[in-house]
Amino acid sequence: MDKRELFSVLESIRRERGIPQESLLEGIKEALYFAYKKKYGRPPRDLWMVLDEDKGEFKVFVKKLVVDRVRNKAVEISLEEAKNINSEIKVGEEVELEVNPLDFSRIAASTGKHVMMQQIVEKEKDRIYEEFKKKEGELISGTVRYKTDRFILIDLGKVEGILPERESLPRRSYKQGERVLAYVMQVKREPRGPHILLSQTHPNFLRRLFEREVPEIGEGIVKIRQIKRDAGRRAKVVVESQDDKVDPVGACVGLRGSRIKAILKEMGSERIDIIKYSPDIAEFIKNALKPAEIQEVKVDSRKKEAKVIVGDDQLSLAIGANGENVKLAAKLTGWQIDIRSLGQIEKEAHLLQDLPGVGEKILASLRKHGFLTLKDIVRGGLEKLSQVEGIGPKMAERILKRAQEKLD
Repeated sequence: MDKRELFSVLESIRRERGIPQESLLEGIKEALYFAYKKKYGRPPRDLWMVLDEDKGEFKVFVKKLVVDRVRNKAVEISLEEAKNINSEIKVGEEVELEVNPLDFSRIAASTGKHVMMQQIVEKEKDRIYEEFKKKEGELISGTVRYKTDRFILIDLGKVEGILPERESLPRRSYKQGERVLAYVMQVKREPRGPHILLSQTHPNFLRRLFEREVPEIGEGIVKIRQIKRDAGRRAKVVVESQDDKVDPVGACVGLRGSRIKAILKEMGSERIDIIKYSPDIAEFIKNALKPAEIQEVKVDSRKKEAKVIVGDDQLSLAIGANGENVKLAAKLTGWQIDIRSLGQIEKEAHLLQDLPGVGEKILASLRKHGFLTLKDIVRGGLEKLSQVEGIGPKMAERILKRAQEKLD
């Protein structure tokens, strides 16, 4: 293989693998440096290359010290030889001269070629790692290569990503060749190349989708305060507007639902509730329980408990399948939420009226203070019950005792 053939091979590697010329030359330089050292038993004083694309070859140059008597050809050159390059050169000065890498011994050249290819591969791994490391925390698109019981292999073009089973949407099939959008959780450097860990269940997967589809979020007009997900089933996204003229929920939904539809397309069967933030906790809890319509919210700030009243037809919607709606609302607000329907309260009201001294007036006071059921009275205790208008310590004691008996 002559210099032109070597140049052709290197150009082919550069085009096929997409390796930048600088990285390719750096790999070749390291390989030639090694081969030179193998040939002469000592590394060159300096070694560099020049690509001549017009002639389709590359040239290798080294520096040597001009001496009267050469003791080591690797780093020294005689004054007589040096004058053929530069007639004004003197002993003790350095001269630059071209060397033919193919003149290195067969073993050195073979070893150098191996090292060169190894360096090219390592440089490519480094380049791909750096490229994907910058994408950590962002969305990335790929196609499903194949699926196992533990993970889904995603083809990302230059490399493959791993979507573990726990990070995939539970109700999605992931067919071979199907396009997949995922969140880059982590990129690690490994001997075989970068290890790219993907997720579709991470809250930031949904956050990045909103940022991509809703310009107001990128502009800082609408802010996502928090996201809670039961991946594959339901998600709640709390948004807040920094501009009174902009409705944060409307901005996220888009004209005729165009923006939310684009997001839902990537979420499979997962439902998304967009919640408007409110500093008023009762209002925030009310919003967090959407799409259910809430009649009333009674809060106990000391215990961070909220009693929510809904119409009979809204009870199952407020609770959600397997309790997912109320669970996510509780996670969003950080409050314990107890939901009752108007029918349940009416039923409990008859039980409360059976308590000693409880008439319509006392019943209204009990409701005002959040005592809607017998359990509320027992959990509230004597001290809290005594604070209700029209109920003194003795009456509170009788009511509490009777409530405990009824529950038993």
